[in-house]
Amino acid sequence: MRWVRLADRYGLALGYAAGLVLGTVALHAQPAPVRARWLDWASTNLANAPDHPIGALVVSAFLTAGTVGWWVLLALVGLGTVGVAFGAWRGFVIVAAAHVLGTVFSEGILAYRVATGALPAAYRHIQDVGPSYVVVGALAAGIAYAPWPGRLACAAGFAVLEVSAVGHVSAILVALAVGGGFVLARRTAVPRPVPDGR
Repeated sequence: MRWVRLADRYGLALGYAAGLVLGTVALHAQPAPVRARWLDWASTNLANAPDHPIGALVVSAFLTAGTVGWWVLLALVGLGTVGVAFGAWRGFVIVAAAHVLGTVFSEGILAYRVATGALPAAYRHIQDVGPSYVVVGALAAGIAYAPWPGRLACAAGFAVLEVSAVGHVSAILVALAVGGGFVLARRTAVPRPVPDGR
């Protein structure tokens, strides 16, 4: 059915963008002390990792302390392109892996630097929320694997982002690896002609 196909292609982008808008609007509607508590709880930092890592990982992807407009636009471009190229559930796996593993790699390096004294212990409590790993991972996968119109749109979106942090580079590499795995699986799953025995 047509609506099922449309949901498979664009549902991930629309759903994530809506969640990002709702989460950020709810955040900014709070008084400053409440907003600070929300951000502290949702931060994917070393202090929260032993207590509520999954909750922080999920909620952090739907909050941004700054303006949300550009993130929503880039999310629609990146996740929409990935949805067209891979479908909803494969697209979800790509961006979820980019978000989770980008965070794990970034915080792992930070933990090592704190443990060795290269950074003060206060870095365990840094405020770290936002959609950047999801969006960067989606844009990178779109550039690599989508049809050409989507690739160009994702490249334009990627050009306005700063991706110098280790976590962003990790998110990009993870998205490319997972997307590449799906592409390889799709190619190897194509049925080959069966000899007719003549």
